[in-house]
Amino acid sequence: MMPSRLAPSRRCWYGLAVLLLSGLLLHGCAVFEPVIAPERQIERAAEQGDLQRALALIDQHDPQPHDTWEQRRAELEERAREAAADALRAARAASAEGAVARALEVLEGAEARLPADPERRRYMEQLEAQRQVGLQTLQQRHDILEAHALARQLRLLEVMRPLVSRGEQLPDDPDRLARRARELAATLDAHADAGDHAERLELLRLAQDLDPGPERSARITNLEQALRAEREPDDPEGQQARVNERLRTALAEDDLLTARQWCDTPVRIDPQDPDNEQTAQRTHQTLCAEWRERRDQQVTALLEQGRGLYTAGHIQEAVEIWEQGLALAPEHADLTSAHQRALRVLERLESLRMPAPAETALPEPLPETDAGTPAATP
Repeated sequence: MMPSRLAPSRRCWYGLAVLLLSGLLLHGCAVFEPVIAPERQIERAAEQGDLQRALALIDQHDPQPHDTWEQRRAELEERAREAAADALRAARAASAEGAVARALEVLEGAEARLPADPERRRYMEQLEAQRQVGLQTLQQRHDILEAHALARQLRLLEVMRPLVSRGEQLPDDPDRLARRARELAATLDAHADAGDHAERLELLRLAQDLDPGPERSARITNLEQALRAEREPDDPEGQQARVNERLRTALAEDDLLTARQWCDTPVRIDPQDPDNEQTAQRTHQTLCAEWRERRDQQVTALLEQGRGLYTAGHIQEAVEIWEQGLALAPEHADLTSAHQRALRVLERLESLRMPAPAETALPEPLPETDAGTPAATP
């Protein structure tokens, strides 16, 4: 009778043994790793490309025979140097293509598997700094674009308000846009903490357009005074030469807006050295003539581009193109006329609350020529 009473107990022990063996099989790598010979651990790490760990294991275990593993250490170190050089080349190639994030991934992989390398670490720091600067610059540009679009939207809603009767709704919520305008203005204020006077002034003026405030107005006034002092130094000696140099740089960079500012800068003659100043004046006139020629070419191209968009029904895009031209030539009659006509079309479409004006409405008809056919210009 005794064996029959012990049989269930044996079955329980057998079950526990099976569970234990199953656990050992499932976690065999973790359980048996410590009993693997150091030589095998080193070779396994080398096969996986983890040369940092392989070299560390040689230092830690000092496997035998000593001479054989000293030679193996030298082979692994040479392999690590080649892998480090390959990683640097791949990272530099990716960085040259503008793929900074991919270059950092390559170097981070090398950092995890290869011995420490001061040159690689310095290059990683340079790339990380470059990445941060690039992200900040692009974020600032994104904020500026959003601010311009939001300012135009707010102005358009103000124009529409008198046209909306009781019970009708505007295309967007003015209160929501006003809240976003305040948030974006604060962001532009932060961007304006760095940069030269002209860049900071542009950001602050845009922020003031979104959310007017006395403190920001005072900052704008101070920057305007500093910019005037920068462009018109107290001593006239060499002032025109400095203006010419900045104008020449703006033309070389194809920055026609900045070039226009330097062409508009008033010139003062140094009574002590009139000949020198007159030579600088002639240089200034030559540079400004070059600027006017290039400006006229660009304005003509923008005018034609806007006309094509306008005729195709893309009114908003045409307005934005023509505004770029007006920034270069505010007095341009054709640009001004086309821009004003397009704004009237937009206001009419918005007042009718058409969701897709480019498809459901046509722009104002183009003026006719003497022969009675539509002209090619708006």
